[in-house]
Amino acid sequence: MAINERRNTYRLPVEMAITEEYGSTVQDAIAVNISEHGMHYHRPNDSVPRKDKEVMLTFSLTKSLKPIKVLSWVVQERVVDDKIATHVTFMFLPEKDEELIRDFVASQDNRLLN
Repeated sequence: MAINERRNTYRLPVEMAITEEYGSTVQDAIAVNISEHGMHYHRPNDSVPRKDKEVMLTFSLTKSLKPIKVLSWVVQERVVDDKIATHVTFMFLPEKDEELIRDFVASQDNRLLN
């Protein structure tokens, strides 16, 4: 867990469906990159605004793996090309899920290099 992550780890470009929850609001979004410490994702510009910095994200790295659900902290958010671009740091990510993400990023990155 790294609340003050300053991109010490590589973020893999992805296009992955995620679900963002805060309060009673549940919204779909698309992840654009991921590491074991955080994620950058987009949601529609007309999404329901959130009042605080904590969000619960749910996503699956592959169809064969069970979904990961993690409390996340919004470190930056801005409007880009009619989308809301959100950068989060994962909080209290279980070690097994951190390892799953790290292995996923490494395996996909190796495929890109070959």
